[in-house]
Amino acid sequence: MAVRKPIRISDGGGEMKQGQWMLNGSDYDRWDSSTFFDTEDEAIEHGINLLEKYNHNTQDEKTRDQLIEDLALYPDDDEPIYGFYVGQLEEVGFPDETDSLLENIAERVYDVAGEYSEGYLDDVTEEHREELQSFIYRWAKQRGYLPECFLIGEIGEIDIRNLEEVAE
Repeated sequence: MAVRKPIRISDGGGEMKQGQWMLNGSDYDRWDSSTFFDTEDEAIEHGINLLEKYNHNTQDEKTRDQLIEDLALYPDDDEPIYGFYVGQLEEVGFPDETDSLLENIAERVYDVAGEYSEGYLDDVTEEHREELQSFIYRWAKQRGYLPECFLIGEIGEIDIRNLEEVAE
């Protein structure tokens, strides 16, 4: 099973969506890149090209800025950088809490009416339960309450020294 972990992605980036790939300079819980890729190969190629460019001229400010933007790497010396991480975005789905909601409502009524309310909401049909869940989801989507957080999975470490075409 692939490792998935919750991450925090900074708000400064572009539009991200399920299945996209991103790069990061470390495997910490905060991935700050603002550049997203449709395929893993595109992401890795971009990371390799960026590190090769940086390692060729560590003083180039444009490349240093791009390291910050695309890999969340903040080079503070002129040492070459040979590694980065790549991972795939996975949306955090909106939970189905319909059964819990119905159970909580029934318990509140029981707290007020006691045994006279036994069986209240026990006969909610599957169709009605699904209708309620659909309503809650539409409400959350319409009002902007869907989760905007992501999991990062399929995390891989890339060391450009291990690539044949890279010369040290």
